[in-house]
Amino acid sequence: MSVSQEVPAGAGNTIVGKLYFFTPEGKLNHCSAASIVSANKNTIWTAGHCVHRGDGSGDAGWNKHFLYVPGYSRGAEPLGEWTAARQYAPTAWTQDGDAREADVAAIVLNPRLDGNLEDVVGFALGYLFTENRTDYTGAAVMGYPGEGYQRTDLDGERLMYCAGDTADAFPVNPFDDRIKFDCDMGGGASGGPFVWGPQNDPRIVGAASHVTVDDAQQRLTDDLFSSEHGSYAAAVINTANGA
Repeated sequence: MSVSQEVPAGAGNTIVGKLYFFTPEGKLNHCSAASIVSANKNTIWTAGHCVHRGDGSGDAGWNKHFLYVPGYSRGAEPLGEWTAARQYAPTAWTQDGDAREADVAAIVLNPRLDGNLEDVVGFALGYLFTENRTDYTGAAVMGYPGEGYQRTDLDGERLMYCAGDTADAFPVNPFDDRIKFDCDMGGGASGGPFVWGPQNDPRIVGAASHVTVDDAQQRLTDDLFSSEHGSYAAAVINTANGA
């Protein structure tokens, strides 16, 4: 089992942030997100279910009043807060809730007087969205889990990470290219980036999406899954880049 640990201070932890929002029903919730290279230098990457219910409810299913806080830690907001201008997710998620291929999203933030997100943070993660690639050696996943598998100490107040290798979630199914990471992070870490690559060129290859639960909604393993980051993910970031 991969036990998540707190990201050390100064370890580039402002690249990832805590994403607050209100659900369509008006409930305050949070996910995780990361700054991603974009033409507007103001885009974050997260999971589709962090922006829309994924139940075919159309405009009524979008979450509202997004607030992104890069580098959040125990109430501290080292780079302040950012509001959202617009958000994008595949129709395969918003209409069909397809967690296998489409639980991905991008949010374009409003610029601030002190600059765009990428300028203020000083860096943004690149991305590698390619169909059928699931094996990444020496990867990491980061997020703000409010709970976890066999954990009682996670409260969403700290940026946590797991390090290791990813794997094909279902190698016997050639049509299922979800990415699996052994990591005990749970709710709140959703949307947190799966990152892989050299230190001078780290890239997003996935985003925390879902776990395996039983009929009582109890988590069964420490497996943390990302939707396939292929054509749907590429279409979303391309749309955000054109906005």
